[in-house]
Amino acid sequence: MALRDLLKDALNSTPADNARRLATLREILEAVEAHQGATDADVHVIIAKAIAEREQKAASFSAAGQTDLAKAERFEIDALRAFLRAPGVSQPAGPAKKTPKAADKPLTGAPAPLFSRIQMIIAAAAVGSLIVVGILYFFVFNPGSDNSMMVAGGQNTQIQVYKDDRTLGSPNAPIKMLEYAAPTCPVCARFDMTVFPLIRQNYIDTGKVFYIFRVFPLEGNGPADGAAEAVARCLPADKYFWFIDLLFRNQKSWDPEYGIMDIRGALIRQAKVAGMTVEKFDQCLADKNQIDRINQVAQDGEQKYNIQGTPTIVIDGEVVENVTWPGLQAKFDSLLSKHK
Repeated sequence: MALRDLLKDALNSTPADNARRLATLREILEAVEAHQGATDADVHVIIAKAIAEREQKAASFSAAGQTDLAKAERFEIDALRAFLRAPGVSQPAGPAKKTPKAADKPLTGAPAPLFSRIQMIIAAAAVGSLIVVGILYFFVFNPGSDNSMMVAGGQNTQIQVYKDDRTLGSPNAPIKMLEYAAPTCPVCARFDMTVFPLIRQNYIDTGKVFYIFRVFPLEGNGPADGAAEAVARCLPADKYFWFIDLLFRNQKSWDPEYGIMDIRGALIRQAKVAGMTVEKFDQCLADKNQIDRINQVAQDGEQKYNIQGTPTIVIDGEVVENVTWPGLQAKFDSLLSKHK
């Protein structure tokens, strides 16, 4: 079934009292109809752009402490991602490749095999692809903001630190903070640029919090998230967080949700900033051990913390909902008062 038809079926099947869902579908279909002769790939880009815009709205709501509105936006985001995962839907094709000159030989790595290997992340992460009926059910019978896809707070599972985790701060700190994030997630980028510096300055660098960071590939952007993490892991350990921050700050230059089609080329440009050659880049993305590790991290996060969105913050084993600076500051101070 064509992506446009899938959207129309979802619109026709949505109950009249589900105003938020109807508005979401009508907005997308209006953009599609305005694009005469739109292919599945064109519709894919339109949906991806809408997702990126909603991510920005969700981030603004979260920063303002309007958690219900933020959750409602994220629920619609997750629903839109379901369309991009529909079986048989064509994905955006990369631009035609030019025949490289002799000096450009390192650029001859073909993007198709590269990302088909990375797509193992989605299959192995126990999330799977939704069938058409499943997508329609997701849109029609889920009540939107009243049934958020975000993880509920209060779940408590002890944080286990692994030898290959990327961490900051002292392992002997009284509090452990674990963040699951996706390099393509705009909300994660906003958190990285606005909230995390305050956490690092006040709690990590002062020996109060031991910070663990793990990449959780989003279903719609799994190949891009997996590729970004694989490249970051190929850099020296002391450059890891610097590179992740670079990716967050430059999402519009490489993230497919901003309409980037040549993901490989865009990521290569980011990797070159870190001093990585194209040959090394291709080696990193072909490393099966690295892909297996990314898969395992995703599975572990789902099993222990029921992760369905990013960023997910776990503090001393408890998944927390309020990831604003005031909310996290209050959480840290409350825990620290018990360690005195």
